[in-house]
Amino acid sequence: MKTIGQMMTELTDEQIEAAFHENEEWRKTGVLQEGILRSTYDRFCEINGGVTYMIHLITEPLLYEMVKRYRARLLK
Repeated sequence: MKTIGQMMTELTDEQIEAAFHENEEWRKTGVLQEGILRSTYDRFCEINGGVTYMIHLITEPLLYEMVKRYRARLLK
């Protein structure tokens, strides 16, 4: 079993940035378009036996990964 957080750590900085913009658009429109967030969520559900979870659970791991990377750069 792989967590969404673990999947977020595998994304590149560019993918994380794109995912953030997807999240911003999702918040504005209420519709999550095809992209990194949706494909990460779909892979997560597939890896974990095809069980679907509330898609909103993907936002917190994304933001946590962004903050973790930002903080790592500050502390260098």
